[in-house]
Amino acid sequence: MAAVDAILADRLGLDPSTIGAGFVPRAVRHRMKAVGLDDLEAYAALARSSEAELQELVEEVVVPESWFFRDLLPFQFLKRHARSGWTARPGRGAIRVLSIPCAGGEEPYSIAVTLEEAGLPPERCRVDAVDVSAQRLAMARRGVFSRNALRGTRPDVVARWFREQPDGFQIIDSIRRRVHFRLGNILDSKLLADEPPYDVIFCRNLLIYLSAAARAAAATVLDRLLDPDGVVIVGHADPIAAPGAASRLTLAAEPGAFAFRRRAQNVEPVPTPPPIAPLPAFAFTPFHVQDAKVEVVAPPPSPLAAEVDARPLLEQAAEHANRGRHGQALACCEAQIRLKGPSAPAFALMGGIHQAAGRRTQAESCFNKAIYLDPDHDEALLALALLAERRGDSAAASGFRRRADRALKNQGATTHE
Repeated sequence: MAAVDAILADRLGLDPSTIGAGFVPRAVRHRMKAVGLDDLEAYAALARSSEAELQELVEEVVVPESWFFRDLLPFQFLKRHARSGWTARPGRGAIRVLSIPCAGGEEPYSIAVTLEEAGLPPERCRVDAVDVSAQRLAMARRGVFSRNALRGTRPDVVARWFREQPDGFQIIDSIRRRVHFRLGNILDSKLLADEPPYDVIFCRNLLIYLSAAARAAAATVLDRLLDPDGVVIVGHADPIAAPGAASRLTLAAEPGAFAFRRRAQNVEPVPTPPPIAPLPAFAFTPFHVQDAKVEVVAPPPSPLAAEVDARPLLEQAAEHANRGRHGQALACCEAQIRLKGPSAPAFALMGGIHQAAGRRTQAESCFNKAIYLDPDHDEALLALALLAERRGDSAAASGFRRRADRALKNQGATTHE
C-alpha cells in the first residue's frame, strides 16, 4: 500500500494518517475490482501509468462533506466585507472570490447567494470554483442537491434560491450562472495562472488533510492567488502556518469566521503568549439527574481565575489552533473547563484541535464528550460521522448523521441572515 500512498501524496499531497488507516485500502480494493486486478503492485503500476485510472482513484479517495452556508460565520463576514468594500463603493471593480476545493458546489453557490444579498449584481462579482474531482464538478455544474445539503436552511431561504425537482433541489439559474467551475489542483504551481488575484479565497477543510510539504506548496499557491489586500478563509481545524513558524497572516474578523489577511510588513508578529498558569487537575464530571432536570456538577472556581487573560478562553483557543499552536489551544480549552466547568463547545473545539494534530482517538473522545453534554451538538455529531466513515463503520456514520439532522431540526432551522 506504500506505493499507492506515495502516488496519492504526489497527486493530492494527502497525508494518509489524517483520514484513517482503512480508507485508502478500501478505495484501492474497489478500483482493483473495477479493473480486474488482484495484485497490488500491478495496480500501483497501472495508477502510475494511466492518468485516467489515477483520476478514478482520486474520485474514490476524495470524499467531500459539505452543505450550504456551512459554519455560517464565514458567510456573514463575506457579506459585511462585500458591502463595505464593494456595495458602498460603486466605482470599484468587481469583487473576485475563489472556492478551493469546491466539492459539489455547495460552498461557491453559497458565496454567490451571499454576494447577491450584499447587493452586488452579477457584473460586479466573479466566483471561481476549483476541485480535483471531475465527478463532483459535473454534479456542481448541474446544481441539484439533496435535502441533506440544505440542512439547517430556513424554508423561506430554500424557496427563494432553489426549485424543487423530482431528484432534489436545484439552485436557481441566476445564481448558477454566477459560478465558474474548473478542474484543478491546489498543488499545481501554475493553477489559475491566467487569472487576476482574488479578493477573497475560501480554502476550508483541506489543509488539515495534507502533509507538511503539501501544505507548504498549497500555501505558496494561495499566496500567489491572493490579492495583496485580500482575505483567505480557512476551516476551523486547518493549520495556516507550519509548526513553530510565524504566520504571515493575521485575523481579519472575529475568530469564528477564520478569516485572515496579510500582516503588514512593518508590524512585528504577535509574540507567543506565556503559558497559562497550572491549574488543579480536572476530572470529567458525569450528568446527575435531579428533579427531572439535567445539570452538570462543575468543579469549584479556581483561585487563579483572576490571573487568566480577560479575553474569552475559547476565542484564544481558536486563534492558537488556527495558527497551528495546538498545545496552547488545548491549554486554553482545559483552562476554560477548569474555570467554568465542562461544556460542549469546549470539548467540540478540543476535538477539532486533536483532529488537526492527527490524533483521531483523542478527537473522537472529545467529540463524544461534547454530544454527552449536548446531544444536539450537530457539528460534533457530523465530525463523529466522518470519523466513523473513515474507519469503515458505515452504520455508526449513518447513525451520527441521522442524529445531526434531528439536532438541526430541534434547533429550529438556524440559517444565515
